[in-house]
Amino acid sequence: MESKNNNLKDLIVSGSYTAFIKGDDWGCGVNKILLSLDHKIDQVNNLSFVVKEKKLTTDYCDTLYPIIESIIYRTVTNVYLVDYSGQITSEPSNFIMIEMKISPAEGNPLLFSMQTQYNTYNDLYELDIMIADGHEMTSLGQKVKQINIAKKMKDKITSADLFEEALYESCDGVSYKYAAYNPVQASDTLVVWLHGLGEGGTINTDPYITVLANKVSSLAGQEFQNTIGGANILVPQCPTFWMDADGNGGEWNDDLLVTHGPSYYTNALMELIKDYQSRCGATKVVLAGCSAGGYMTMRLILDYPDYFAAAIPICEALPDDVISDQQLSEIKDLPLYFIYSNDDPSIIPEKFEIPTINRLKNLGATNLHVATFDSVIDTSGKYNDLNDGDPYQYNGHWSWIYFDNNECYDENGVNAWQWLAKQIKTAAPVETPDQPTTPDQPANSVKTGDDVNFAGLGAIMMLTLAGIYVSRRKYN
Repeated sequence: MESKNNNLKDLIVSGSYTAFIKGDDWGCGVNKILLSLDHKIDQVNNLSFVVKEKKLTTDYCDTLYPIIESIIYRTVTNVYLVDYSGQITSEPSNFIMIEMKISPAEGNPLLFSMQTQYNTYNDLYELDIMIADGHEMTSLGQKVKQINIAKKMKDKITSADLFEEALYESCDGVSYKYAAYNPVQASDTLVVWLHGLGEGGTINTDPYITVLANKVSSLAGQEFQNTIGGANILVPQCPTFWMDADGNGGEWNDDLLVTHGPSYYTNALMELIKDYQSRCGATKVVLAGCSAGGYMTMRLILDYPDYFAAAIPICEALPDDVISDQQLSEIKDLPLYFIYSNDDPSIIPEKFEIPTINRLKNLGATNLHVATFDSVIDTSGKYNDLNDGDPYQYNGHWSWIYFDNNECYDENGVNAWQWLAKQIKTAAPVETPDQPTTPDQPANSVKTGDDVNFAGLGAIMMLTLAGIYVSRRKYN
């Protein structure tokens, strides 16, 4: 039993933590941790803890891009006690919430490897949570000598949790993990988001990475859903790379994936889209994707020109010289909204978007819009350049940031989200495919989201306190 007797031996408090992972423009970060302890703590403040983050990172200063171990002290911004339901309390509690700053430099639990070209969960990711030097902590009046928190997260709650995870087996044997969101009110619209190069793969990864790495969670957010009138969201995860022509990893040249046009995954991906469309009852399907996902967006509309209500290729990676005039003539009347930045160092606009857009214009494209940017900078006001204080400038390839934040306007001031809403409203429905014969493999999950209502976390917190692991995965 816990005691208020100060003469007893100083306590050693043990526990674990649940990590909260928030999607952001640059990726995602652990912005909060919930400590679950075996003794009640009387009170805490913002100076109570030091949090040291240890993880694997890619060393971009070395031309060989080795993976190294890095350590950083996290910036703690708020610390407070919460009760079993997650509400802030002034009473002694077994639960402590620690909020921390996240940025491109701190908090990211993912690892991008230049060797594999994949984003994965970081094998090493650990948080060393310590009582700050000089801070006195008590448990029901008894001094706490030490706090021992398991360094590995016990569970995670992310801004991708609004999505469910599942596995789909196509008729040709391709297995797709995917994330999906369905609005409370039934919708006849399906928006398919196609991820970039780094979010595919099958090792140490899952579809939540496709949602977190590019802030795809915004598609399930209130602003996007209200703007377009509600939509189901499907986020498939490619087993290798969308630009893979043979299913074996693709053709590489000097660390660049080479494409000659076709994708090994086109037919199987279309099968998944039609399957999910049938199950969610959608009669209108919209495509959007960035980088390699922009390539696959182009690939699908060229191969299925009459199927989609609209398409939004972002920094799309399908070379113009592999697209025929006949193919473009078949999509010239499809509603299209291109997005790219002029300083894109990876997908050079002069070789990709610009000539394709100009050819579409010459063919008399009837609903073609283009949003261009000189660079990609932080517009949130949260991140600044350390040298001059100007807004943080991202890699010019990352133009999807503007789409995620509803900041895309063409030369005539047409907003991308509002334009999409109009296309959905006026599009003719496509015939709903027959009910699927190859079901996916779902399982139960906890759906929370980034701005979690902690009332739904009471059960998780109680189970965590009891030492029970809570799984949110949708497949084995």
